Amino acid sequence: MEMASSSGARPRSRARRSDLDRLCDSPPRAPSALPDRLVKSPTFISEKTYKPYSSKRPSTSRTYLSSLSNNHVDIDVRDPGVKVKPEKSSLMDQEPAFVDVTKDVPGLTVWRLEGKSRLIQTDERDIGFFHEGATYIALQINEDGDASLHYWIGAFANEDHKTVIEEKAHELDRIVTHAAIFSRESQYHESSCFMRLFPDGIVYIESKPKTTVSRASVYAKRMYRITGRKYIRAACSEPSLEVLDSEAACILDGFPRMYVWIGRHCNYALRNKAIHVAKRIRNLQREGISHIIVVDEKDEVMNEAFKKKLHNNTQFSEQTQCCRPGDVDPENADRRMHRVSGDHVMYNMPEAAKPPFYQRYLVQRDCYLMDRGARLPLYVWVGSQAHENEILYAIKRGKTFCQHKQYPEVIPICRIADDSEPNDFKKNFYDWREKDTKHRQLKKLYSIGNIERALFSRRDQRTVAKKNELWSSDTLPDGEDETEIWKIDGDKMIKMDNDQHGIFNNGNSYIVLHRIRTGSFTQQVLYYWLGSKLENDNQDSVLDLVLSMNKTLNNQCIVIRVFDGREPPHLMSVLGNCLIIYDKELEDSPDVQSSRMFCIREHDPENCSMRVQQVPVTPSSLNSSAAFVLHTPSQECLLWYGQKSRGSEREYAKQMIGYISPLSKFDYSIITEGKESKYFWNLIGQKQKYPLDFHIEILDRRLPRLIVCCLNKDHVSFNSIENFQQEDLCENEIFLLDLYDQIYVWTGSEVVESMQRQTPVCLKRYIATDPAGRADETISVWFLTQNNEPDSFTKFFPYWTSDGISGEKSYELSRKLIRQENMKIDIDKEMVDRTYVGRTKYSYKDLLKRELPEDVDPQHKEHNLSEKQFKEAVKYPRDQFYRLPLWKQEQLFKSARLGHTGASENPYRLRIESPENHNQ
Repeated sequence: MEMASSSGARPRSRARRSDLDRLCDSPPRAPSALPDRLVKSPTFISEKTYKPYSSKRPSTSRTYLSSLSNNHVDIDVRDPGVKVKPEKSSLMDQEPAFVDVTKDVPGLTVWRLEGKSRLIQTDERDIGFFHEGATYIALQINEDGDASLHYWIGAFANEDHKTVIEEKAHELDRIVTHAAIFSRESQYHESSCFMRLFPDGIVYIESKPKTTVSRASVYAKRMYRITGRKYIRAACSEPSLEVLDSEAACILDGFPRMYVWIGRHCNYALRNKAIHVAKRIRNLQREGISHIIVVDEKDEVMNEAFKKKLHNNTQFSEQTQCCRPGDVDPENADRRMHRVSGDHVMYNMPEAAKPPFYQRYLVQRDCYLMDRGARLPLYVWVGSQAHENEILYAIKRGKTFCQHKQYPEVIPICRIADDSEPNDFKKNFYDWREKDTKHRQLKKLYSIGNIERALFSRRDQRTVAKKNELWSSDTLPDGEDETEIWKIDGDKMIKMDNDQHGIFNNGNSYIVLHRIRTGSFTQQVLYYWLGSKLENDNQDSVLDLVLSMNKTLNNQCIVIRVFDGREPPHLMSVLGNCLIIYDKELEDSPDVQSSRMFCIREHDPENCSMRVQQVPVTPSSLNSSAAFVLHTPSQECLLWYGQKSRGSEREYAKQMIGYISPLSKFDYSIITEGKESKYFWNLIGQKQKYPLDFHIEILDRRLPRLIVCCLNKDHVSFNSIENFQQEDLCENEIFLLDLYDQIYVWTGSEVVESMQRQTPVCLKRYIATDPAGRADETISVWFLTQNNEPDSFTKFFPYWTSDGISGEKSYELSRKLIRQENMKIDIDKEMVDRTYVGRTKYSYKDLLKRELPEDVDPQHKEHNLSEKQFKEAVKYPRDQFYRLPLWKQEQLFKSARLGHTGASENPYRLRIESPENHNQ
């Protein structure tokens, strides 16, 4: 028998059976007798988990059981002379709370760290309530089996708990085979990836789950300040007049009444959220026994009575004081992308790209870090073919980068996997395109059953999607129509005759009012067309003029901005599918004694709409994909056909001769590309290179994003709303629905006039600070008002109704429902748990012993205390104790050691003596 060296060499896996093999005796299973879920754990290296870009292929004989801990060994060496180096086993020391974790069961699970290293799974009613002095782990498994893992650190958590919770989170990450999203979160600074796990919002609870009885017994009324939008935060603070803000909402938690204070300028969406949070606290922490009183700041009598309740003389410790998060200004962030290959920032994290970012920068076998400044989440993107070390050390390298850049410790660090990127990450890329390989086929034959399918991308024909979905084209209803057109000359509007409709000049701007009558309903569309050579200052004045014109029409128009060369099909249809544009710098009068040249090309093949553009008489103006008409001073007309020009363009060029020069309608020359004569080149100039196609940048449509505009005195900020619904729209605010190639600007009916005038400023600011770097002229902009939304807008909101927008009606309805619920709640109901009656009473010291009497429930030792002993233990008599919130009751029980639960044993933790102990 070969002997192992004294340096601790590991015997081969073909050695005789170990004690672990005998104890786990079962039908043969290679390489271990443990369950498949644990054998397939990613903590061991195998051919399946090792990446193809690794420099060295690992040995397949090294299994999970062959890597044991420092306190255990995996073999039984019967010869006492054999010495084996003890190693640490992640299986043997696995966290007991993670034994039942599986990706087969979807749902949200939250654990809290108690003691030094013990994790306790929180009850369902406690999910969303976070102690400021504790640390948590949240694991979300969706229907597809993808995991989203986060560990949360309270503002007053100690350093030991921070270290332990990070280790536990990484252990859980290995168990779930690396989560698609893995992040480190801090109180008040949570990322959107974490907040969306709690659609009802999160509530910060003071102190720790377990502390001293003297500290836990100090309790007075607490006030929660509500912040956020879609996912709100309720931050605990001292009841004080300083917390009140006319643009915010607060909750004063007490018994038997709970007060919800609403500022006079608070938006209705936040008002409804504040009432919802109060109901949640009542149902989950007050056992449903509490009246909720809504106090509106506009009600002077109730407001003054409420303020008197805030004069609280209780002295709060520094730990219970609430610090407020600062406002995030993402526009000022200096964005960079770094390629990460090690732990040294200066050497292993070189700068890979500057804005604008393109999706091709993300290489599948590498790891990248997106830095967006000190106040926005830090993303670490890991490719699908990256080495496993890139996954394991992503959070650590993100922390190292933050320390090097001297960023705050509270900044979120998110590790995201390829094909699982959140919207907050994707919005930074100019050309991001969804892979969509999970639920949609890349290629599919069309048949009768799927003939209604349309292309997802305008340039990529690999993906398909159903018609009338998010990416369908924008259309207007059909019916009897009427059109009026005005030319803008400074501050004047000059109405154009009907025979001049569709004849524009690129140095001017035009307003087109189009009415569509369908039965008794009339849809009004107000286009404003901006020439390519119009000065920028005039563009802002034109928009102000159009919005004022819409106001005279009772804000019932859909206002659409159109740039020269980017006319939508519905506008071309209004203009008769023909648009003639004269150049500002060229003579636009037919009587001028100089040569003129016009480019004719098909603008929309489906509608056969034509666009005629006057161009300079030079060879560089030619294009192989269009037809041209050359008109000389001698009234001679020549037609030049590019090799790629369509037949419709050539035929329409012949018709244009009758408009440009009626005398030459039947007398013209045709010249095809490549067969030009010297006479032709003498007319337009010496032959030179010209483009073969028209290159017009067209953006692809993406999934919609709803953004609310926050207008302050001298500042405009934007907050994105995820998983938006119609109720997220508020009648006293301005919203942007961003489809990437198109932006809807929605204005509520109760928006004040001063804010309405800031609508162009909001749009201009939003596009200027776009992280993707889009150009203004590439985006189609529609201005909408409440109750006049077209179908192309409402289709993005599921279950759209006429009264589904948050406003005064929904707010008053919520208040009415609260009053009805209060009538059904008996606040005089006895809340004392009478289970203690008839139980044998023991002294408090006896109940703290490890061995308890047989008739004592370890989970409810308080039932075996007398009234006097109960008050001495928790510092409250029973009748007052059970009026406290449930979280405070549990905190007192744990602090008094009345509800302590011992750590559960790991069923796979098997004690095996090492050879050294065996020899002794």
